[in-house]
Amino acid sequence: MFRKPPPYVATIIALSTIVCWIRADDAANQDPDLSQDLELLQGSWELLHGKDAAGRPTTRSIKTIKGNIETLQRFNAQTGDKTHEHSVEIQLAKSGDLRVLTFFAVGDSPQNGSSTVYKVDKDNLWDVPGLLHGDVYRNYMQKPTDWHWRRVSHGDAPLTE
Repeated sequence: MFRKPPPYVATIIALSTIVCWIRADDAANQDPDLSQDLELLQGSWELLHGKDAAGRPTTRSIKTIKGNIETLQRFNAQTGDKTHEHSVEIQLAKSGDLRVLTFFAVGDSPQNGSSTVYKVDKDNLWDVPGLLHGDVYRNYMQKPTDWHWRRVSHGDAPLTE
């Protein structure tokens, strides 16, 4: 028969989980590749997507990253009207040779977020969700998809309120 563990066992388990996340954050912050990636990610990125009957994009998305906060704005590509905006916190990590970006509600835990494989350079950001499986990362898309974001100059990015 199973005995209920003493109350301090739950506290030890909770604290060890927090310590694991702190160590993961520290490792990411100390990794020179991830630090360089975070620096490259700073600024605004544009993605045109969706297609109308004529094949023109229907949505213009602008992702602006400042520090570890990403703000995503979506606009009607034809009218320029803003249709959506939200902000998330981001965390960078490595999984073997892959770079992983996890996004989650500001102030929440990466464990409650979603992850994507990424590659970034000075002018391009490739976001490839749907590749990660298992217990460590959560996909936000079922099948692999390739999103190619392009850096936008400060004058081309919409101002956030």
